[in-house]
Amino acid sequence: MTAAGGKLHVGFVLHSLGGGGAQRVAITLAESLIRRGHRVDMMVGRLLIAYPDSLPAGMRLFYPGLRKSDRELIRRCRERGVAMQALAINPMSMAWDWLALRRRRRGINADIKDAVFAHLVARYVRQERPALLLAGVSRANFAAVDGMELAGFGRPVIASVHSNVSRNYTEYEQRRARDIYPRADAVAAVSEGAGREVEGFLGVPGESVYAIYNPIPSDAIWRQAQEDVGHPWFAAGEPPVVLSVGREAPPKDYATLVEAFGLARRQIRARLVIMGRLSESYRAGLIERAREYGVADDLGFVDFDANPFRYMRRAGLFAFSSRWEGLPTALLEALACGTPAVSTDTPYGPREILADDRWGKLAPVGDAPALAQAMVETLQGDHPPAEALRRRAGEFSEQRAVAAYLALFRKVTGQAS
Repeated sequence: MTAAGGKLHVGFVLHSLGGGGAQRVAITLAESLIRRGHRVDMMVGRLLIAYPDSLPAGMRLFYPGLRKSDRELIRRCRERGVAMQALAINPMSMAWDWLALRRRRRGINADIKDAVFAHLVARYVRQERPALLLAGVSRANFAAVDGMELAGFGRPVIASVHSNVSRNYTEYEQRRARDIYPRADAVAAVSEGAGREVEGFLGVPGESVYAIYNPIPSDAIWRQAQEDVGHPWFAAGEPPVVLSVGREAPPKDYATLVEAFGLARRQIRARLVIMGRLSESYRAGLIERAREYGVADDLGFVDFDANPFRYMRRAGLFAFSSRWEGLPTALLEALACGTPAVSTDTPYGPREILADDRWGKLAPVGDAPALAQAMVETLQGDHPPAEALRRRAGEFSEQRAVAAYLALFRKVTGQAS
């Protein structure tokens, strides 16, 4: 429902609050809405939180009520001022909801995990009656639309797309997206390119697709970037570090990154650090590839860190090697730290962020020699000054994103803007 004074009650739906860019964006947006006096709930299908100390006070977090819930995590969240509320799974009601979904989705049966998630969303909606739902990432989008229909309240649902759906979605997710996304009241895409794909590839009417860039809290990033880094490679007087941040996933294409670094290393002294949750076997494969170019001793790894900005600020270069994206938040965060960047010209996002090479160099996807040349030229000083890069990141500001989302919220709920 809408609170007094035109304030909104917004329910976010996410699979979890793990360490991905979409989750970080949701937390940033939730905090901004709370500061503006709106009521914010976060409903997750799994109690996994990578940034418990970043959750905004005043938010309510709904999660599946399971016996093995992490009590220490729940305690930490409550100490942050986050109200934690478990949602019970009713087996009989769950069975009826699953049957209802199977009848509605003839030919595209939701699997049991999707059905459980939709059941939880329906329970949340019936209990709390938010003015609208904003979902993030594919299966949360499915659960939000299905759950609202199961609840029978007819409140608006906004799905969101943070990736390249033609390459990043599985075949099952693509089929479900073509069925479900057109039934959402709107789809928010994180870049113009991603929005065009939602329209053309998934068949969502153009008037229902809105391109809204991810909110980048540049001031908060800069404050966190001042914290110390204990890693010796980032100390003053050491060779410049080429830094990349991301998870272990095929789109990230770290193999090409390592090859490009090996080629660049023949021309300039530097080191490469990859930050993120990478398995030992995956790291071993990258080290072996680095050994082929004689740079194994110059390749290092840093585990996932809730504050990657302190590393970004001290890096000589941020390198992004993905094959596909929606809008790479890490690239924007690096600019917010004043760090020069190079990127593959992946669909979608980097060309929009870097404005056709104005704010950083672009290389063709999978082209290691071109990426290496971009690294060399940038490390040799061919890049905009740090303050200019920070101003560019400010154009993707939290304020602009929140204003765009609030305008969309008011449109789908029928309020005057």
